[in-house]
Amino acid sequence: MASILIVDDEPNICQMLACALEPHGYQVDTAPGGLDAIERLRQRGYDLVITDIMMAGADGFAVLDAARTRPDPPDVIIITGFGSIPAAVDAMKRGAAEYLTKPLDIPRLLQTVRDLAAFRISAAPANSAPAGDFAGMIGRSEPMQQLYQLIQQVAPTPSTVVIYGASGSGKELVARAIHALSARRDGAFVPVDCGALTETLLESELFGHARGAFTGAVEDKVGLFQAAGGGTLFLDEIAELTPRVQQKLLRSIQERAVRPLGGTDVRKVDVRIISATNRDLSRLVEAGTFRQDLFYRLNVVPVPVPSLAERREDIPLLALHLVRQAARHARRRPPAISDTVLALLQKADWPGNVRQLQNVIECAVTFAEGGEIRPEHLPPDFIESFALARTAHITPERSPEPLKPADITPLGAAIRYLERQMLTKALDAAGGNKEHAAAQLGIDRATLYRKLKAHKLL
Repeated sequence: MASILIVDDEPNICQMLACALEPHGYQVDTAPGGLDAIERLRQRGYDLVITDIMMAGADGFAVLDAARTRPDPPDVIIITGFGSIPAAVDAMKRGAAEYLTKPLDIPRLLQTVRDLAAFRISAAPANSAPAGDFAGMIGRSEPMQQLYQLIQQVAPTPSTVVIYGASGSGKELVARAIHALSARRDGAFVPVDCGALTETLLESELFGHARGAFTGAVEDKVGLFQAAGGGTLFLDEIAELTPRVQQKLLRSIQERAVRPLGGTDVRKVDVRIISATNRDLSRLVEAGTFRQDLFYRLNVVPVPVPSLAERREDIPLLALHLVRQAARHARRRPPAISDTVLALLQKADWPGNVRQLQNVIECAVTFAEGGEIRPEHLPPDFIESFALARTAHITPERSPEPLKPADITPLGAAIRYLERQMLTKALDAAGGNKEHAAAQLGIDRATLYRKLKAHKLL
């Protein structure tokens, strides 16, 4: 039966909910506040967390963030008063499963718990494997073991960190793990995408602004440096900072203080800076687009994150985890993954890394029928890109005629022409052996026969 952690600084609420849930067979623990709940979440896992938002010390958002750092994150139900419904909606955007308003409707609570628990503990895929992960990261490969060790070494220190890795490789997850294992874990983890905002808006987000600093600044605003006080400020895409913001960031780090945009007062801040980038900062310094003094301030401890292609042995384990995650979000039973698909996933290049794999799996779970993900359930663009990459290395004795401008319209005709080319190349390279041709294309024989028949190549 599901295990549940109830978090509320009102003892009578904890007692009431425990009395309502325990008779239905749930294993219930209670925590008298957010700080105690965070400590419990570090010590053990739960299937479900029910937490109030407004609590002293650490609020429901802090509990939600702590839950998300668990290897297999529990579902989180937020309890809120009517006046804080916008905050509850914000919590759902950050990963909460549901919110309930006070006074609590116990029958509705029980139904919500039953629904979440049913989908969580429903049968795992037939080829399921235990998750080998660390602070929410999935993987047992040597590159990941080295990353886990580095995180454990750097997290307890006050050192500034730059996380290097390709887009989609999980840099923010690494930053959250460092924060969760640090002495600042009870403080806020505040992420900001430095490449998503204009210079003025980014300055306002980071340092705050005074009323009238720019058009639309109708009141004073506290910046993210201050919001992260006592915690961690995560600067993603740090290489995208403009020279002006680089200079202001350097001064803030040196002086441990910020001056709001358009303001005159200086405000002391106490934050740990963790940055991330998919570019080589040292090369940007050589090119003169990134300040050398800021580079030395930020790059105290570099943490490299391996790409998915560098840890292919983790792909089956990661794919199984993502299948369960996607199925839980879709409120359906998780399908198994066919051996053909697992082999195909391991052979792919994955330029988009874990994020691309997550999207492929989510699409496959959506279309999978019969309890198993097969090649035809994978996104067409993924199959086409994979087939192109594989057949690029095939050198048959004869090649199909090159694609002519007239052949590329409409798009469907061009795709069919390209698929026919790839089928022909694979058959030629395999000497007509359909089993070998199917292996080259990363599909099973049944799919190959169906496609050959559709193109009248049988």
